[in-house]
Amino acid sequence: MLYNALSTLGMSRKLQSTMTRQQMDLVRANEEVATGVHADVAATIGASTGRDIALRNLFDRTDEYVKTADLLDGRMKMMDSAMTSIIESGTDLLAAASTGLGQQSPTGTSLQVRARGVLDQVVGLLNASAGNAYLFAGTALDQPPMRNVDGDKSGLRSPMQIVRDAIQSATGGAEMPTTAAETAAVIARLDDLFAVRDPATPAPTPLTDTFEGGLYTGTTSVQPGGGASPRVSGRPADSSTIAYGVQANDPMMRELLEGIYMLAAVDTSKMDVDAYPDYIRTAVDKLSAGLGNLREATAQLGVQRAQIATLTEQHKTQKSILSLQIDNLEGVDLYEASTRISQLEAQIDATANATARIAKLRLTNYL
Repeated sequence: MLYNALSTLGMSRKLQSTMTRQQMDLVRANEEVATGVHADVAATIGASTGRDIALRNLFDRTDEYVKTADLLDGRMKMMDSAMTSIIESGTDLLAAASTGLGQQSPTGTSLQVRARGVLDQVVGLLNASAGNAYLFAGTALDQPPMRNVDGDKSGLRSPMQIVRDAIQSATGGAEMPTTAAETAAVIARLDDLFAVRDPATPAPTPLTDTFEGGLYTGTTSVQPGGGASPRVSGRPADSSTIAYGVQANDPMMRELLEGIYMLAAVDTSKMDVDAYPDYIRTAVDKLSAGLGNLREATAQLGVQRAQIATLTEQHKTQKSILSLQIDNLEGVDLYEASTRISQLEAQIDATANATARIAKLRLTNYL
C-alpha cells in the first residue's frame, strides 16, 4: 500500500513565505496610498521610464528658473524702492535749491544743512543690500559701494574732505569761489573728480582724488583698456539673460551726487555775488539732470520686472503641465490601491488562519 507523505513543516514554511510576500505587498500598497506614487516606478511603467526621467529633469530645471526669477524680482523690487526714495529726496532738495536761482538767498546755510541730510540718505540707500549682496555695487556684490560721507576706518580722507579739497585746489586755497572765473575752475575740477577713468591709465595723486576709489568702491565703469565692465545680470529662462539695475557709479548717479555735494560742501549764502550764480545754477542743473535720468532708469527697471513676471508665469504654467504628465506616469489609482490593500489584508488573514491550523496538527489526531 502506498502512502502520500504529508509534511506539516513544509506546509508551514510555504505559508510563512507566502505571508511574508503578502506583507511586503501590503507595505508597498500602503506606501503608494500615502504618497500617491508607485513604490517602484521603473518596474511599473517599464519602457516609459526614460520619458519620465526627461520630464523630471525638465521640471527641476523649470523650478530653478522660477526660483531665479523670484530672486531677481526681489532684488529689483528693493532696488526700485531705493531709487524711488532717492528721487523723492533729490526732488525736494532740487525744489529748495531752485528758489535761489533768481537771486542769492540768505537761507543758504539751511540749504547746506538740508543738502547734507539728503546726501547721507542717498549714500545710505546706495549701500542697500539684499541678503549679503549689495544692490548698487555692480558685480562686486560683497561690499558696500559708497564710502560714508564722513569717511570710514580705512584711513583715507573722507569723501566730503575730498570734495572740499578739490574746491580749494581750484580756488587757490579758499573754501569757496569768490569770482566767476574761480567758479568755472571749481566746476571743472569737480567734473574731473566725478568722472571715471580707465584703470590702466596712470592714477592721479593722491589716488583718492577720483570718484572710483575715493567716493565709490564697487565695480569700476570700465576695465583696463577702456572696455565696459560686465553688468549684473540674471538668467530667468533658457534664452533670456537680463542685465538689470543701476550702479552707484553710473553717469546719472555721479551727476546727481555731484550736484548734492556742491550744495552740501559750501554755504552758498556766504558766496561772493560774482561767484554765486554759476555755482548754484550748475548744482541745480546737475541735480535736475541726474534725477531725470534716474527716473528713466526706474521706468526701465519696471519694464524689466514686468518681463520677469511674465517669464515667471510661463514657468509656473509649464510646471503645472509637467506635474500632470509626471503624475500620469508615476501616479497611483488610489481606488485600485485601496482595493488591493483590502484584498491583501484578507489574504494575510486567511494565510495566518491556515498556518495556525497546521500548527495544531498532531500525528495522534490520525491514529
